[in-house]
Amino acid sequence: MVDFINEVEEELRKDDYNDLLKKYGPLIAGVIVLIIAGTGFLEWRKSADDRAARATSASFTQALNSAESGDKATAVTQFVELSTVAPEGYAGLSLMQAAAIKLELGERGEAVRLFDEAAQKFTRPRHAQLAQLKAAYILAGNGAYDDVQNRLGALIAKDAPYEFLARELLGFAAQQSGDEAGAREQYGYLETIPGVPPSIKERAKQSLTLMRSEAALKAPKPIELEGTPQLSAPLTGDEETSGDGAGDEGEAEIKPVDETEDGTSNDE
Repeated sequence: MVDFINEVEEELRKDDYNDLLKKYGPLIAGVIVLIIAGTGFLEWRKSADDRAARATSASFTQALNSAESGDKATAVTQFVELSTVAPEGYAGLSLMQAAAIKLELGERGEAVRLFDEAAQKFTRPRHAQLAQLKAAYILAGNGAYDDVQNRLGALIAKDAPYEFLARELLGFAAQQSGDEAGAREQYGYLETIPGVPPSIKERAKQSLTLMRSEAALKAPKPIELEGTPQLSAPLTGDEETSGDGAGDEGEAEIKPVDETEDGTSNDE
């Protein structure tokens, strides 16, 4: 009897399992298929990324070899072409390499343009601001001080990656453009603020000292009036006046008056 009851319960459980399988089986099968497909896609994507990274690295190395062999024009072309297909890191770095080659060739305007493009490719602020700072250095070398000052606003923000270098360059541009107050502001900040690298702090100090020396040299000197009368020493009793009229004009010769015993003068 007990065995019969167990068999009935087993059959009932099988019927329940079959009902659940009929109801949720397609959904469970779909989930399993999605898991398998997703895993396969991720593995394929990883493999494809690895292949792309190896190809990008090979292209970057080839461009470097062209530059080192002296074929600068080909190297620039290869770097620029690579920047259009490579991931953002390689794309920005390729443009910076092309800009550096253009700078070596003396094409400073083109170098600035490529550094600006590199800054747009990067997503990390540290990399983008490095490209912007390099472009600003070139412009400072060209004497475009107003352009330098307009570019460095974001780079001198507190705790920016290259804050101190940007402030030093901004002070230099202000000094060269005649804005001595702006230059003193930047150099004074670098000289006193904690955390500034010693080399930058020392250069700022030297720049301030030079500005003070130049200001002292430009300061007006006291005016000396010509024809100022000179006072002579007073005459003493030992000095004799000449009797031939060679003395000072307007001086009268004083003669003694003879007196008699009764006190009257001989002239009376």
